[in-house]
Amino acid sequence: MKLLHKAYTQAKLLLISRRSLVLLSMLQSMGCATRVILVPEGQPVQLAEPIRAKVYAFDSTGKLVPSSNKVVLPAGWYVLPRK
Repeated sequence: MKLLHKAYTQAKLLLISRRSLVLLSMLQSMGCATRVILVPEGQPVQLAEPIRAKVYAFDSTGKLVPSSNKVVLPAGWYVLPRK
């Protein structure tokens, strides 16, 4: 009977410690949430990762026109508003 009680107590402690570990993991992960920061309109921003986008370029007459194909803008480049 003593052996059975000891095994039950150990199993109960193991279950409690497992639950505590899961709860602690959940609480820690809540502190690592991503924040979104809105940039005021008209401000330059730095790219965090490469992107493919159409860009404006001057044609042969000197007029500013959108490119016909997309180009890769590397991470770290600054992007400025057109106006």
